[in-house]
Amino acid sequence: MTLEHLAQDKQQERQTQYMTVEVDDAAKHAQMILPDLAAMPEIKLVALDLDGTTLREDKTFSPRLIAVIHELQRRGVYVAICSGRAPESVQGFAQILGLEGGHGYCICFNGGALISLKDIKHDLFVSTLKAPDLIDIEHQARLHGCAIHAYSTRRVLLTESNIKFTEMEIAASMQPFEKLLFPDEVKPSEEAYKLIAVGDAPKLDAMRSELPAEFTQRFNIARTHPNFLEFMAHGCSKGSTLHQLCAKLGISTQNVVAFGDAENDIEMVQEAGVGVAVANAMPTLKAAARYQTYNYLDDGVAIYLERLFGLSAQ
Repeated sequence: MTLEHLAQDKQQERQTQYMTVEVDDAAKHAQMILPDLAAMPEIKLVALDLDGTTLREDKTFSPRLIAVIHELQRRGVYVAICSGRAPESVQGFAQILGLEGGHGYCICFNGGALISLKDIKHDLFVSTLKAPDLIDIEHQARLHGCAIHAYSTRRVLLTESNIKFTEMEIAASMQPFEKLLFPDEVKPSEEAYKLIAVGDAPKLDAMRSELPAEFTQRFNIARTHPNFLEFMAHGCSKGSTLHQLCAKLGISTQNVVAFGDAENDIEMVQEAGVGVAVANAMPTLKAAARYQTYNYLDDGVAIYLERLFGLSAQ
């Protein structure tokens, strides 16, 4: 197989398009919901989703959030980026937040891997899909006019075609991609951290509603974007891998504040002692989260952390 990379101009265009989230009027005027600050357990770990939660439309962090995260690390608080993205895609953001110095971790691929940001090539924990899983999901996608791409544990993005939605993922992944034909070119030894079905939103809606019943026993399935339907191993989520990280650090998930905006954040905000939905979050996440902050364009995460830790406005 030949490894390929996206052209530079296309890379920038698709990266800007990746996971852009609209903020409606309700999200612009939503209220902040905080826990009882006097009664909550000590917060020792901050878990941050990226797209639609902390990254602005141009895929940068606000200076206010950067300052808050640096201050929390000076106080000895751990910070974990918890994303559907690959480690190579997270690394640049981690450096901006100063997370490579020892207090930073990443839950990548929606829980498929846990890494230390000091060494992104080494997986501390993995949960994977096997070759038959990739083949079966791709078959369902093809039946509904959708394509798939998968994050191989070889740190290569496996693709069927370069439709716009796959190029969005290629641009965001910072990994080389490898085109292959399903099912013929899928090796029996192939494993993937996660797989994404991509296509027009109505086609993904139909695909999800018509999946075989046994898929709910085989996979954790989450809608992360109108054009992305993601599949992880059953029991694999940001929340389950958050448990792995907390065990490694010797803390409880009750010592965690977690922020998210989409279905793939549900388990994480449910497991965290303080689970927070940004105001622009999907309704399914809002229903699962006990707490809420302002939308991602209004610095909701930074302001919430300032209130939670008693920091002055940055």
